[in-house]
This record gives sequence, structure tokens and C-alpha cells, in this order.
Amino acid sequence: MSSADKGSKQETGDAQDALDAYLRLLESKGADSEVLVLRRRVLSRLNLLMRGQPRNTTIYRSAVDALLSLCLPEDRPGAMTAAREYYYFWIGDVKKVTEMNARSGFTTRHVRLPVLSSFDDLQQRMQQDGYSQFPPSLELYLGQLYELGSEEEVLGERGALLKPLLYLLHDQSHHPDSYRMAVDAMLLHLSDSEAKESFLSIAREFFYYWLSFPDADVRGQFGEAQSA
Repeated sequence: MSSADKGSKQETGDAQDALDAYLRLLESKGADSEVLVLRRRVLSRLNLLMRGQPRNTTIYRSAVDALLSLCLPEDRPGAMTAAREYYYFWIGDVKKVTEMNARSGFTTRHVRLPVLSSFDDLQQRMQQDGYSQFPPSLELYLGQLYELGSEEEVLGERGALLKPLLYLLHDQSHHPDSYRMAVDAMLLHLSDSEAKESFLSIAREFFYYWLSFPDADVRGQFGEAQSA
């Protein structure tokens, strides 16, 4: 066996070990077998796309872009989430993996969300579906910004980004995993890097409002669960 063949075999083994370690962590956090199978399938394809390539961020991003192009639109947010979580396993950064785990940075559910051609198309779909009943979290968040002195223009811009996010979430379980994947779905609709960074900052701010102040029917479910 040539040195190149040995190197390729070693690299394949390292990538497989990284994938196995990632899936073991998800399993320990309660991911069911369906989620584990889906993640293994997606990330095995990602490993294949990167085989023989140096381990760096540029290669990883290019491979993720290629991976997303191979996925069905509704599966792209889940694939994007899995790829983001897997990255530090792939490069072998144990410290970062530990930090992510400490702040509950890993998802254990699979959420399918619509991905359209553009952000404008997503807004149009929301209007066509007549979705206009937003949870109290949106008004509370924007109201807090108003009290802190934000201009109407800023409030309008933030509302315009958060309403489609809430539209993506409205049929999903009220769980942090749903929120993270909906954020990834939103990023797939934004083509400008500055817009993506701005949205991520807003989504991080809004998360605890969304989690703490859901619709009445969701609050009722929480109450039933607590009294059971």
C-alpha cells in the first residue's frame, strides 16, 4: 500500500471516528434512532465530499454548500444544523465541543421546514397563508426595544425579519431545537452576509422572549405537563 493510500485510509478512519463521537453525544442527550440515522446519512455524505481535502474552514464551508445542494429543500435546515454541530468534531477541537455541550449547543430533534428561493418568496408565502397572529413574544420584544429608545425604523426592520421566523415556527413544537433549525432555515433565505449577521444577532436577542412568552395554547400545554 502506498503512503497516499495509507494517508487516505487514516483520514477516512478519523472522519468516521469524529462522526461516531458526535452521534454518541446526541444519543446520550436523548436523540432517538430516527434522528441518529438521519444525521449519520447526512454527515457521511459530507465526509465523502471532504475526503482527501485539508481540514480547514474553507473546505468545510464549500462541502456544506455542496451538501445542501444535494438535499431536498425541506431537509436543508436540518442538514445545516447537523453540519454546524459536527464541525468541531471534524477538526478535533475538544475544547469547543465541551463548550458547546456546556451551553446546550446540540440539537436532538429533526425538524423539516420549507425553504423557498428567496426571502421575498418566504414573505409572500406567509402572506398567502394569511399568517398574521404572532405570539406575544414579538410585541414584548419590540416593546422593550421601544422603551430602550430604538427608532421606529429599527423596530420595523427587526419585525420584518422576525415575522417570517415565527411563520416558520408556527407549526413546530415549542422547543429550542425548533428555534435553532428555523434560524438556519432563515439564513438559507438571506443571500447577503451582512443581512445574515444582523439576523443572527436579532435572533439571539429574541430567543428568550420566544421561549418564555409563547401563544396561549402552548402555555396551556406547559400547564398540563406540569400538573400531570
